[in-house]
Amino acid sequence: MKIKAQTLRDYLDVHSWVGIVCGLLLFIAFYAGAFSMLEPEIRRWTQAPISSANVSHDTDEAFAQFLAQHPDAKGRLSLRLAQDGRSTPLLRLGNRGQEEQWYELHKDGVVREVPLGQEANDSGNFVDYLHRKGGLPLSLEVAEPIIGIVSLLYALALVSGVIVLLPSLVKDLFYLRIGANIKRMWLDVHNLLGVASLPFHLVIALSAAVFGLHDWIYDAQDKFIYRDGLQATVQRDSVKHPNVERSQWLPPSELVRKVREQVPGFEPVALDYVGLGGKRTTLLVAGGDDRYFKRGSQYGFAFVNLGTGEIYDKIYFPGAKDSALSASLVSFFSLHFGSFGGDPVRVLYVLLGLSGALLFYTGNLLWIETRTKRARKTQDIEHRPLHVRILSGVTLGVCLGCAAALPATLVASRLFAPHLANVDSIDLVHQSTFYVLLFGCVALALRMSAARAAVPLLWFTAACNALLPLVALLQYAAPSISGSVAPRNHSSGFLLLEGLCALLALFFGWLAMRQRRGQAAKAVEASTRAGASLPRPELEASPLRTQAD
Repeated sequence: MKIKAQTLRDYLDVHSWVGIVCGLLLFIAFYAGAFSMLEPEIRRWTQAPISSANVSHDTDEAFAQFLAQHPDAKGRLSLRLAQDGRSTPLLRLGNRGQEEQWYELHKDGVVREVPLGQEANDSGNFVDYLHRKGGLPLSLEVAEPIIGIVSLLYALALVSGVIVLLPSLVKDLFYLRIGANIKRMWLDVHNLLGVASLPFHLVIALSAAVFGLHDWIYDAQDKFIYRDGLQATVQRDSVKHPNVERSQWLPPSELVRKVREQVPGFEPVALDYVGLGGKRTTLLVAGGDDRYFKRGSQYGFAFVNLGTGEIYDKIYFPGAKDSALSASLVSFFSLHFGSFGGDPVRVLYVLLGLSGALLFYTGNLLWIETRTKRARKTQDIEHRPLHVRILSGVTLGVCLGCAAALPATLVASRLFAPHLANVDSIDLVHQSTFYVLLFGCVALALRMSAARAAVPLLWFTAACNALLPLVALLQYAAPSISGSVAPRNHSSGFLLLEGLCALLALFFGWLAMRQRRGQAAKAVEASTRAGASLPRPELEASPLRTQAD
Protein backbone atom coordinates (compact mmCIF):
# COMPACT_ATOMS: atom_id res chain seq x y z
CA MET A 1 0.00 0.00 0.00
CA LYS A 2 1.41 3.39 -1.07
CA ILE A 3 1.22 6.31 1.36
CA LYS A 4 3.06 9.60 0.93
CA ALA A 5 6.24 9.83 3.00
CA GLN A 6 5.17 13.15 4.55
CA THR A 7 1.81 11.67 5.56
CA LEU A 8 3.57 8.76 7.26
CA ARG A 9 5.89 11.16 9.10
CA ASP A 10 2.91 13.20 10.32
CA TYR A 11 1.09 10.13 11.62
CA LEU A 12 4.31 8.83 13.18
CA ASP A 13 4.76 12.12 15.05
CA VAL A 14 1.17 11.95 16.31
CA HIS A 15 1.61 8.32 17.35
CA SER A 16 4.94 8.93 19.09
CA TRP A 17 4.01 12.02 21.07
CA VAL A 18 0.61 10.77 22.11
CA GLY A 19 2.26 7.56 23.27
CA ILE A 20 4.93 9.43 25.23
CA VAL A 21 2.38 11.68 26.93
CA CYS A 22 -0.01 8.86 27.87
CA GLY A 23 2.18 5.76 27.93
CA LEU A 24 3.13 5.58 31.61
CA LEU A 25 -0.40 6.22 32.86
CA LEU A 26 -1.67 3.54 30.49
CA PHE A 27 1.05 1.13 31.63
CA ILE A 28 -0.17 1.34 35.24
CA ALA A 29 -3.81 1.18 34.14
CA PHE A 30 -3.22 -1.99 32.11
CA TYR A 31 -0.93 -3.66 34.65
CA ALA A 32 -3.37 -3.01 37.51
CA GLY A 33 -6.23 -3.93 35.15
CA ALA A 34 -4.67 -7.36 34.61
CA PHE A 35 -4.60 -7.90 38.39
CA SER A 36 -8.12 -6.51 38.78
CA MET A 37 -9.38 -9.51 36.78
CA LEU A 38 -8.50 -11.47 39.94
CA GLU A 39 -10.30 -9.02 42.24
CA PRO A 40 -12.44 -11.64 44.09
CA GLU A 41 -9.36 -13.79 44.70
CA ILE A 42 -7.32 -10.77 45.86
CA ARG A 43 -10.09 -9.77 48.25
CA ARG A 44 -10.27 -13.22 49.80
CA TRP A 45 -6.48 -13.63 49.88
CA THR A 46 -5.85 -10.37 51.74
CA GLN A 47 -8.78 -10.51 54.16
CA ALA A 48 -8.17 -11.98 57.59
CA PRO A 49 -9.47 -15.52 58.15
CA ILE A 50 -12.89 -15.96 59.68
CA SER A 51 -13.67 -18.38 62.45
CA SER A 52 -17.12 -19.79 61.75
CA ALA A 53 -17.32 -21.94 64.87
CA ASN A 54 -19.80 -19.62 66.57
CA VAL A 55 -21.46 -18.25 63.43
CA SER A 56 -24.85 -19.47 62.21
CA HIS A 57 -25.33 -20.82 58.67
CA ASP A 58 -29.03 -19.91 58.60
CA THR A 59 -29.50 -17.17 55.97
CA ASP A 60 -33.18 -16.52 56.71
CA GLU A 61 -32.60 -16.26 60.44
CA ALA A 62 -29.63 -13.92 59.96
CA PHE A 63 -31.75 -11.57 57.84
CA ALA A 64 -34.77 -11.71 60.18
CA GLN A 65 -32.67 -11.11 63.30
CA PHE A 66 -30.90 -8.16 61.69
CA LEU A 67 -34.22 -6.45 60.90
CA ALA A 68 -35.47 -7.22 64.41
CA GLN A 69 -32.37 -5.82 66.10
CA HIS A 70 -32.03 -2.83 63.75
CA PRO A 71 -35.60 -1.75 62.92
CA ASP A 72 -34.49 1.80 62.03
CA ALA A 73 -31.66 0.74 59.67
CA LYS A 74 -31.52 2.84 56.51
CA GLY A 75 -29.59 2.67 53.28
CA ARG A 76 -28.57 -0.34 51.20
CA LEU A 77 -28.53 -3.70 52.93
CA SER A 78 -26.57 -6.38 51.08
CA LEU A 79 -27.01 -10.01 52.09
CA ARG A 80 -24.07 -12.04 50.82
CA LEU A 81 -24.95 -15.69 50.46
CA ALA A 82 -22.61 -18.45 51.55
CA GLN A 83 -20.20 -18.89 48.63
CA ASP A 84 -16.68 -18.06 47.42
CA GLY A 85 -14.94 -19.88 50.25
CA ARG A 86 -17.34 -18.55 52.90
CA SER A 87 -19.75 -21.00 54.53
CA THR A 88 -21.84 -18.44 56.43
CA PRO A 89 -24.02 -15.52 55.26
CA LEU A 90 -22.86 -11.96 55.78
CA LEU A 91 -24.78 -8.68 55.94
CA ARG A 92 -23.43 -5.27 54.94
CA LEU A 93 -25.23 -1.99 55.66
CA GLY A 94 -24.14 1.06 53.75
CA ASN A 95 -25.51 4.58 53.59
CA ARG A 96 -24.27 7.56 51.64
CA GLY A 97 -21.70 9.51 53.63
CA GLN A 98 -21.33 6.84 56.30
CA GLU A 99 -18.87 4.02 56.85
CA GLU A 100 -20.08 0.55 55.91
CA GLN A 101 -20.89 -1.89 58.70
CA TRP A 102 -20.70 -5.68 58.52
CA TYR A 103 -22.79 -8.14 60.51
CA GLU A 104 -23.15 -11.89 61.02
CA LEU A 105 -25.53 -14.07 63.04
CA HIS A 106 -24.01 -16.03 65.90
CA LYS A 107 -25.40 -19.32 67.14
CA ASP A 108 -26.84 -17.64 70.24
CA GLY A 109 -29.30 -15.82 67.95
CA VAL A 110 -27.63 -12.40 68.19
CA VAL A 111 -26.46 -10.42 65.15
CA ARG A 112 -23.05 -8.91 65.88
CA GLU A 113 -20.71 -6.65 63.95
CA VAL A 114 -17.88 -8.38 62.15
CA PRO A 115 -14.39 -7.21 63.23
CA LEU A 116 -13.24 -4.59 60.78
CA GLY A 117 -10.11 -6.36 59.58
CA GLN A 118 -12.12 -9.36 58.39
CA GLU A 119 -14.18 -7.63 55.71
CA ALA A 120 -13.12 -4.00 55.34
CA ASN A 121 -9.68 -4.96 53.98
CA ASP A 122 -10.71 -4.59 50.38
CA SER A 123 -7.41 -4.77 48.50
CA GLY A 124 -9.30 -5.92 45.42
CA ASN A 125 -11.09 -2.59 45.42
CA PHE A 126 -7.75 -0.75 45.78
CA VAL A 127 -6.38 -2.54 42.72
CA ASP A 128 -9.51 -1.67 40.77
CA TYR A 129 -9.24 2.00 41.78
CA LEU A 130 -5.56 1.98 40.81
CA HIS A 131 -6.60 0.67 37.41
CA ARG A 132 -9.32 3.27 37.00
CA LYS A 133 -7.03 6.15 38.07
CA GLY A 134 -3.99 5.06 36.06
CA GLY A 135 -1.93 5.22 39.26
CA LEU A 136 -2.57 8.94 39.79
CA PRO A 137 -2.46 9.80 43.53
CA LEU A 138 -5.69 11.79 43.20
CA SER A 139 -9.30 11.24 44.15
CA LEU A 140 -11.36 9.13 41.79
CA GLU A 141 -13.56 12.11 40.88
CA VAL A 142 -10.51 14.06 39.66
CA ALA A 143 -8.54 11.18 38.14
CA GLU A 144 -11.32 9.52 36.11
CA PRO A 145 -11.89 12.45 33.69
CA ILE A 146 -8.12 12.65 33.15
CA ILE A 147 -8.03 8.94 32.28
CA GLY A 148 -11.06 9.48 30.02
CA ILE A 149 -9.13 12.10 28.03
CA VAL A 150 -6.03 9.87 28.03
CA SER A 151 -8.18 7.03 26.64
CA LEU A 152 -9.33 9.21 23.74
CA LEU A 153 -5.70 10.05 22.96
CA TYR A 154 -4.93 6.34 23.27
CA ALA A 155 -7.54 5.60 20.58
CA LEU A 156 -5.90 8.27 18.41
CA ALA A 157 -2.52 6.60 18.93
CA LEU A 158 -3.97 3.23 17.88
CA VAL A 159 -5.39 4.62 14.64
CA SER A 160 -2.23 6.57 13.76
CA GLY A 161 -0.05 3.56 14.59
CA VAL A 162 -2.01 1.30 12.26
CA ILE A 163 -1.69 3.86 9.43
CA VAL A 164 2.06 4.10 9.98
CA LEU A 165 2.36 0.30 9.86
CA LEU A 166 0.18 -0.22 6.76
CA PRO A 167 2.96 -0.02 4.11
CA SER A 168 4.96 -2.83 5.77
CA LEU A 169 2.10 -4.68 7.46
CA VAL A 170 2.32 -7.97 5.57
CA LYS A 171 6.11 -8.07 5.37
CA ASP A 172 7.01 -7.18 8.95
CA LEU A 173 4.08 -8.22 11.14
CA PHE A 174 5.27 -11.68 12.26
CA TYR A 175 8.96 -11.04 11.64
CA LEU A 176 10.73 -10.74 15.01
CA ARG A 177 14.33 -9.68 14.42
CA ILE A 178 16.02 -10.40 17.73
CA GLY A 179 19.66 -9.40 17.62
CA ALA A 180 22.12 -6.57 18.06
CA ASN A 181 19.76 -3.96 16.62
CA ILE A 182 17.82 -3.12 19.81
CA LYS A 183 15.56 -0.59 18.17
CA ARG A 184 14.50 -3.01 15.43
CA MET A 185 13.80 -5.75 17.99
CA TRP A 186 11.57 -3.52 20.15
CA LEU A 187 9.83 -2.17 17.04
CA ASP A 188 8.94 -5.69 15.90
CA VAL A 189 7.63 -6.61 19.39
CA HIS A 190 5.67 -3.35 19.61
CA ASN A 191 4.07 -3.80 16.18
CA LEU A 192 3.16 -7.44 16.78
CA LEU A 193 1.55 -6.73 20.15
CA GLY A 194 -0.34 -3.74 18.79
CA VAL A 195 -1.79 -5.39 15.71
CA ALA A 196 -2.51 -8.80 17.27
CA SER A 197 -4.54 -7.24 20.10
CA LEU A 198 -5.94 -4.26 18.16
CA PRO A 199 -9.67 -5.15 18.60
CA PHE A 200 -9.14 -5.55 22.35
CA HIS A 201 -7.34 -2.21 22.59
CA LEU A 202 -9.99 -0.39 20.59
CA VAL A 203 -12.76 -1.69 22.87
CA ILE A 204 -10.76 -0.79 25.99
CA ALA A 205 -9.89 2.69 24.71
CA LEU A 206 -13.44 3.65 23.72
CA SER A 207 -15.16 2.11 26.74
CA ALA A 208 -12.60 3.62 29.15
CA ALA A 209 -13.22 7.02 27.57
CA VAL A 210 -16.95 6.60 28.19
CA PHE A 211 -16.38 5.46 31.80
CA GLY A 212 -14.02 8.32 32.53
CA LEU A 213 -16.11 11.03 30.91
CA HIS A 214 -19.60 9.71 31.69
CA ASP A 215 -20.46 12.64 33.98
CA TRP A 216 -19.59 15.12 31.24
CA ILE A 217 -21.57 13.08 28.71
CA TYR A 218 -24.61 12.87 30.98
CA ASP A 219 -24.45 16.59 31.73
CA ALA A 220 -24.33 17.37 28.00
CA GLN A 221 -27.28 15.04 27.31
CA ASP A 222 -29.19 16.58 30.18
CA LYS A 223 -28.69 20.06 28.76
CA PHE A 224 -28.98 19.61 25.00
CA ILE A 225 -30.98 16.40 24.31
CA TYR A 226 -33.56 15.64 26.98
CA ARG A 227 -36.21 18.31 27.40
CA ASP A 228 -37.19 17.24 30.93
CA GLY A 229 -33.68 16.27 31.95
CA LEU A 230 -31.94 12.90 31.68
CA GLN A 231 -32.91 11.67 35.15
CA ALA A 232 -36.59 12.52 34.66
CA THR A 233 -36.62 10.82 31.25
CA VAL A 234 -35.00 7.65 32.63
CA GLN A 235 -37.48 7.50 35.51
CA ARG A 236 -40.42 8.03 33.14
CA ASP A 237 -39.33 5.26 30.75
CA SER A 238 -38.10 2.73 33.33
CA VAL A 239 -40.13 -0.11 34.81
CA LYS A 240 -42.09 0.88 37.90
CA HIS A 241 -40.85 -0.84 41.05
CA PRO A 242 -43.55 -2.52 43.16
CA ASN A 243 -44.08 -1.30 46.69
CA VAL A 244 -44.30 -4.27 49.08
CA GLU A 245 -44.81 -3.95 52.83
CA ARG A 246 -42.04 -5.43 54.95
CA SER A 247 -44.45 -7.88 56.54
CA GLN A 248 -45.08 -9.41 53.10
CA TRP A 249 -41.43 -9.91 52.13
CA LEU A 250 -40.44 -13.46 51.28
CA PRO A 251 -37.47 -14.97 53.16
CA PRO A 252 -34.15 -14.75 51.30
CA SER A 253 -33.96 -18.51 50.67
CA GLU A 254 -37.42 -18.50 49.07
CA LEU A 255 -36.51 -15.52 46.87
CA VAL A 256 -33.36 -17.32 45.71
CA ARG A 257 -35.31 -20.49 44.98
CA LYS A 258 -37.89 -18.64 42.88
CA VAL A 259 -35.21 -16.78 40.91
CA ARG A 260 -33.44 -20.05 40.12
CA GLU A 261 -36.72 -21.56 38.94
CA GLN A 262 -37.33 -18.68 36.52
CA VAL A 263 -33.79 -18.60 35.08
CA PRO A 264 -31.95 -21.93 35.32
CA GLY A 265 -28.21 -21.36 35.05
CA PHE A 266 -28.26 -18.04 36.92
CA GLU A 267 -26.52 -18.41 40.28
CA PRO A 268 -27.41 -15.71 42.86
CA VAL A 269 -24.58 -14.55 45.13
CA ALA A 270 -26.15 -11.59 46.95
CA LEU A 271 -29.48 -9.89 47.66
CA ASP A 272 -29.37 -6.09 47.77
CA TYR A 273 -32.23 -4.31 49.54
CA VAL A 274 -31.96 -0.78 48.14
CA GLY A 275 -33.74 2.05 49.95
CA LEU A 276 -34.17 0.16 53.22
CA GLY A 277 -36.07 2.30 55.70
CA GLY A 278 -37.47 4.58 52.97
CA LYS A 279 -40.81 4.82 51.20
CA ARG A 280 -40.02 1.94 48.83
CA THR A 281 -37.45 -0.85 49.09
CA THR A 282 -36.19 -2.38 45.83
CA LEU A 283 -34.60 -5.81 45.66
CA LEU A 284 -31.71 -6.51 43.30
CA VAL A 285 -30.47 -10.08 43.09
CA ALA A 286 -26.84 -10.17 41.98
CA GLY A 287 -25.48 -13.26 40.31
CA GLY A 288 -23.66 -14.69 37.35
CA ASP A 289 -24.18 -16.82 34.29
CA ASP A 290 -20.96 -17.30 32.34
CA ARG A 291 -22.86 -18.17 29.17
CA TYR A 292 -23.82 -14.51 28.68
CA PHE A 293 -22.42 -11.00 28.87
CA LYS A 294 -22.95 -9.14 32.16
CA ARG A 295 -23.55 -5.46 32.81
CA GLY A 296 -21.35 -5.34 35.91
CA SER A 297 -17.65 -6.10 36.26
CA GLN A 298 -18.45 -9.49 37.83
CA TYR A 299 -22.21 -10.00 38.07
CA GLY A 300 -25.52 -9.20 36.46
CA PHE A 301 -28.61 -8.03 38.32
CA ALA A 302 -32.30 -8.90 38.36
CA PHE A 303 -35.02 -6.71 39.84
CA VAL A 304 -37.20 -9.04 41.91
CA ASN A 305 -40.59 -8.51 43.55
CA LEU A 306 -40.09 -8.86 47.30
CA GLY A 307 -43.57 -10.29 47.79
CA THR A 308 -43.74 -12.85 44.95
CA GLY A 309 -40.14 -13.52 43.92
CA GLU A 310 -41.00 -12.65 40.29
CA ILE A 311 -38.33 -11.03 38.14
CA TYR A 312 -40.02 -7.92 36.76
CA ASP A 313 -37.04 -6.13 35.13
CA LYS A 314 -34.09 -7.77 33.33
CA ILE A 315 -32.39 -4.67 31.96
CA TYR A 316 -29.12 -5.57 33.77
CA PHE A 317 -29.61 -9.33 33.60
CA PRO A 318 -27.08 -11.65 31.88
CA GLY A 319 -28.37 -12.52 28.41
CA ALA A 320 -31.26 -10.03 28.55
CA LYS A 321 -32.50 -8.86 25.13
CA ASP A 322 -34.95 -6.15 26.05
CA SER A 323 -33.69 -3.87 23.25
CA ALA A 324 -30.87 -3.49 20.77
CA LEU A 325 -29.55 -0.51 22.72
CA SER A 326 -29.54 -2.43 26.00
CA ALA A 327 -27.83 -5.44 24.39
CA SER A 328 -25.14 -3.26 22.79
CA LEU A 329 -24.45 -1.45 26.09
CA VAL A 330 -24.18 -4.70 28.01
CA SER A 331 -21.84 -6.10 25.33
CA PHE A 332 -19.68 -3.00 25.53
CA PHE A 333 -19.45 -3.19 29.33
CA SER A 334 -18.79 -6.90 29.37
CA LEU A 335 -16.06 -6.71 26.73
CA HIS A 336 -14.27 -4.13 28.86
CA PHE A 337 -14.62 -6.08 32.12
CA GLY A 338 -14.16 -9.56 30.65
CA SER A 339 -17.24 -10.65 32.61
CA PHE A 340 -18.20 -13.63 30.45
CA GLY A 341 -16.89 -17.10 29.72
CA GLY A 342 -15.64 -17.83 33.24
CA ASP A 343 -12.01 -18.47 34.20
CA PRO A 344 -10.65 -19.06 30.65
CA VAL A 345 -11.70 -15.55 29.60
CA ARG A 346 -10.35 -14.08 32.84
CA VAL A 347 -6.96 -15.69 32.21
CA LEU A 348 -7.03 -14.39 28.64
CA TYR A 349 -7.76 -10.86 29.88
CA VAL A 350 -4.91 -11.10 32.39
CA LEU A 351 -2.55 -11.94 29.53
CA LEU A 352 -4.01 -9.20 27.33
CA GLY A 353 -3.63 -6.68 30.15
CA LEU A 354 0.01 -7.58 30.72
CA SER A 355 0.75 -7.54 26.98
CA GLY A 356 -0.95 -4.14 26.78
CA ALA A 357 1.36 -2.83 29.51
CA LEU A 358 4.32 -4.20 27.54
CA LEU A 359 3.01 -2.40 24.45
CA PHE A 360 3.31 1.00 26.18
CA TYR A 361 6.69 0.13 27.67
CA THR A 362 8.12 -0.82 24.27
CA GLY A 363 6.64 2.37 22.81
CA ASN A 364 8.65 4.48 25.25
CA LEU A 365 11.75 2.37 24.61
CA LEU A 366 11.46 3.02 20.86
CA TRP A 367 11.35 6.76 21.46
CA ILE A 368 14.39 6.54 23.77
CA GLU A 369 16.33 4.27 21.39
CA THR A 370 15.74 6.63 18.47
CA ARG A 371 17.25 9.52 20.42
CA THR A 372 20.10 7.38 21.79
CA LYS A 373 21.28 6.16 18.38
CA ARG A 374 23.74 8.97 17.84
CA ALA A 375 25.11 8.69 21.38
CA ARG A 376 25.58 4.94 20.97
CA LYS A 377 27.71 5.47 17.85
CA THR A 378 30.06 7.73 19.81
CA GLN A 379 30.03 5.50 22.92
CA ASP A 380 28.71 8.47 24.89
CA ILE A 381 25.48 7.06 26.30
CA GLU A 382 25.67 9.00 29.56
CA HIS A 383 25.74 12.32 27.70
CA ARG A 384 22.41 11.94 25.98
CA PRO A 385 20.11 14.97 26.08
CA LEU A 386 18.72 15.65 29.54
CA HIS A 387 15.08 15.05 28.53
CA VAL A 388 16.01 11.63 27.10
CA ARG A 389 17.83 10.64 30.29
CA ILE A 390 14.90 11.79 32.42
CA LEU A 391 12.33 9.93 30.34
CA SER A 392 14.54 6.82 30.34
CA GLY A 393 14.79 6.85 34.14
CA VAL A 394 11.10 7.64 34.67
CA THR A 395 10.03 4.88 32.24
CA LEU A 396 12.16 2.27 33.99
CA GLY A 397 11.18 3.48 37.46
CA VAL A 398 7.44 3.70 36.83
CA CYS A 399 7.12 0.39 34.99
CA LEU A 400 9.27 -1.70 37.33
CA GLY A 401 8.02 0.27 40.34
CA CYS A 402 4.41 -0.57 39.51
CA ALA A 403 5.27 -4.22 38.86
CA ALA A 404 7.03 -4.41 42.25
CA ALA A 405 4.69 -2.27 44.34
CA LEU A 406 1.45 -4.01 43.39
CA PRO A 407 2.24 -7.48 44.83
CA ALA A 408 4.11 -5.91 47.76
CA THR A 409 0.99 -3.88 48.61
CA LEU A 410 -1.14 -7.03 48.65
CA VAL A 411 1.32 -8.75 51.00
CA ALA A 412 1.46 -5.71 53.32
CA SER A 413 -2.32 -5.56 53.38
CA ARG A 414 -2.61 -9.26 54.21
CA LEU A 415 -0.12 -9.00 57.07
CA PHE A 416 -0.99 -5.65 58.67
CA ALA A 417 -4.67 -4.91 57.96
CA PRO A 418 -6.08 -7.36 60.59
CA HIS A 419 -4.31 -5.34 63.29
CA LEU A 420 -5.62 -1.92 62.22
CA ALA A 421 -8.55 -0.07 63.73
CA ASN A 422 -10.47 1.46 60.83
CA VAL A 423 -10.90 1.65 57.08
CA ASP A 424 -8.75 4.78 56.79
CA SER A 425 -5.81 2.97 58.37
CA ILE A 426 -6.19 0.06 55.96
CA ASP A 427 -6.34 2.45 53.02
CA LEU A 428 -3.20 4.15 54.37
CA VAL A 429 -1.40 0.78 54.18
CA HIS A 430 -2.45 0.45 50.54
CA GLN A 431 -1.55 4.00 49.54
CA SER A 432 1.71 4.31 51.45
CA THR A 433 3.12 0.92 50.44
CA PHE A 434 2.34 1.35 46.76
CA TYR A 435 3.42 4.95 46.29
CA VAL A 436 6.52 4.77 48.50
CA LEU A 437 7.82 1.82 46.47
CA LEU A 438 6.75 3.35 43.14
CA PHE A 439 8.37 6.74 43.73
CA GLY A 440 11.38 5.08 45.36
CA CYS A 441 12.02 3.09 42.18
CA VAL A 442 11.64 6.24 40.07
CA ALA A 443 14.07 8.16 42.31
CA LEU A 444 16.64 5.33 42.14
CA ALA A 445 16.40 5.12 38.34
CA LEU A 446 16.89 8.89 38.01
CA ARG A 447 19.73 8.95 40.55
CA MET A 448 21.72 6.02 39.13
CA SER A 449 20.65 6.36 35.45
CA ALA A 450 18.44 3.79 33.79
CA ALA A 451 21.35 1.64 32.57
CA ARG A 452 22.88 1.23 36.05
CA ALA A 453 19.56 0.90 37.89
CA ALA A 454 18.06 -1.73 35.57
CA VAL A 455 19.60 -4.81 37.20
CA PRO A 456 18.90 -3.95 40.87
CA LEU A 457 15.38 -2.81 40.04
CA LEU A 458 14.67 -5.99 38.09
CA TRP A 459 15.87 -8.13 41.00
CA PHE A 460 13.79 -6.03 43.42
CA THR A 461 10.70 -6.49 41.23
CA ALA A 462 11.31 -10.24 41.05
CA ALA A 463 11.65 -10.39 44.85
CA CYS A 464 8.41 -8.44 45.45
CA ASN A 465 6.49 -10.79 43.16
CA ALA A 466 8.05 -13.86 44.75
CA LEU A 467 7.05 -12.54 48.16
CA LEU A 468 3.34 -13.20 47.59
CA PRO A 469 3.53 -16.96 46.90
CA LEU A 470 6.23 -17.35 49.56
CA VAL A 471 4.10 -15.67 52.23
CA ALA A 472 1.15 -17.80 51.17
CA LEU A 473 3.25 -20.96 51.38
CA LEU A 474 4.52 -19.97 54.82
CA GLN A 475 1.01 -19.28 56.07
CA TYR A 476 -0.31 -22.60 54.82
CA ALA A 477 2.65 -24.64 56.02
CA ALA A 478 3.51 -22.96 59.34
CA PRO A 479 0.87 -20.46 60.51
CA SER A 480 2.36 -20.21 63.99
CA ILE A 481 5.69 -19.04 62.54
CA SER A 482 4.17 -16.56 60.11
CA GLY A 483 2.03 -14.96 62.82
CA SER A 484 -1.11 -15.52 60.81
CA VAL A 485 -3.23 -18.29 59.41
CA ALA A 486 -4.22 -19.27 55.96
CA PRO A 487 -7.06 -17.63 54.07
CA ARG A 488 -10.45 -19.27 54.22
CA ASN A 489 -10.07 -21.66 51.37
CA HIS A 490 -7.09 -22.40 49.16
CA SER A 491 -9.11 -22.47 45.96
CA SER A 492 -8.06 -22.42 42.31
CA GLY A 493 -8.43 -18.64 42.43
CA PHE A 494 -5.67 -18.41 45.02
CA LEU A 495 -3.50 -20.69 42.92
CA LEU A 496 -4.15 -18.43 39.93
CA LEU A 497 -3.06 -15.32 41.88
CA GLU A 498 -0.04 -16.97 43.44
CA GLY A 499 0.89 -18.67 40.16
CA LEU A 500 0.75 -15.36 38.29
CA CYS A 501 3.09 -13.68 40.79
CA ALA A 502 5.44 -16.67 40.74
CA LEU A 503 5.66 -16.54 36.93
CA LEU A 504 6.24 -12.78 37.01
CA ALA A 505 9.01 -13.30 39.59
CA LEU A 506 10.71 -15.80 37.28
CA PHE A 507 10.25 -13.47 34.30
CA PHE A 508 11.79 -10.44 36.00
CA GLY A 509 14.58 -12.57 37.47
CA TRP A 510 15.39 -13.88 33.97
CA LEU A 511 15.43 -10.31 32.65
CA ALA A 512 17.80 -9.28 35.45
CA MET A 513 20.26 -12.07 34.62
CA ARG A 514 20.03 -11.31 30.91
CA GLN A 515 20.60 -7.59 31.55
CA ARG A 516 23.60 -8.31 33.77
CA ARG A 517 25.18 -10.60 31.17
CA GLY A 518 24.59 -7.96 28.50
CA GLN A 519 26.24 -5.27 30.60
CA ALA A 520 29.20 -7.54 31.34
CA ALA A 521 29.64 -8.29 27.63
CA LYS A 522 29.52 -4.58 26.79
CA ALA A 523 32.10 -3.82 29.49
CA VAL A 524 34.48 -6.47 28.09
CA GLU A 525 33.93 -5.17 24.56
CA ALA A 526 34.56 -1.59 25.66
CA SER A 527 37.78 -2.50 27.51
CA THR A 528 39.00 -4.54 24.54
CA ARG A 529 38.28 -1.65 22.20
CA ALA A 530 40.02 0.78 24.54
CA GLY A 531 43.07 -1.50 24.81
CA ALA A 532 43.26 -1.83 21.06
CA SER A 533 43.33 1.94 20.66
CA LEU A 534 46.44 2.40 22.93
CA PRO A 535 49.87 2.81 21.15
CA ARG A 536 51.82 -0.47 21.28
CA PRO A 537 55.53 -0.08 22.27
CA GLU A 538 58.11 -1.06 19.66
CA LEU A 539 60.46 -3.89 20.59
CA GLU A 540 63.45 -2.00 19.28
CA ALA A 541 62.83 0.76 21.79
CA SER A 542 62.89 -1.60 24.74
CA PRO A 543 65.85 -1.26 27.10
CA LEU A 544 65.94 -5.02 27.52
CA ARG A 545 66.17 -5.41 23.75
CA THR A 546 69.13 -3.04 23.59
CA GLN A 547 71.07 -4.85 26.32
CA ALA A 548 70.50 -8.23 24.71
CA ASP A 549 71.88 -6.98 21.47
